[in-house]
Amino acid sequence: MKKFISFFVLIITIISSSVLIAQINEQSTKSVADKFFAACERNDYRAAAGMLGYHGSDESRLYKDTYNFSIHEDTDDVKRFCNRVKATIEISDSYEFGRFSSRIVHGKEVKSLDVTFKSGNQKIKNKLIFIIINESPVIFKLE
Repeated sequence: MKKFISFFVLIITIISSSVLIAQINEQSTKSVADKFFAACERNDYRAAAGMLGYHGSDESRLYKDTYNFSIHEDTDDVKRFCNRVKATIEISDSYEFGRFSSRIVHGKEVKSLDVTFKSGNQKIKNKLIFIIINESPVIFKLE
């Protein structure tokens, strides 16, 4: 009986751990965003690709894959996305994170993190959308 209870406890622990690993929390989104912004500023597109959820035309990869820098079409998408982010960062004095929330997009739960880029008295407000891929939060898009 003790072996059965020990096995049961082990299974519950494993399930609980995997659920916790696959969660997106506010701190993890901020960390990913900071790393992604830094990669874009350095033009490190390969690093950025691994933090960016695929949202191209291949439906089999949607919500399941990050961009693959060795695929030409993916490279172009990552560079375009990073250059947009980099341009916003370059015209800004700083950025700050705001509200963190959950919502449903195309039947999937996603997390969003508000980001405000500041330049003098001007503010550019954006929203980063995060999803889980390979048990890690990645940026799906910038709104």
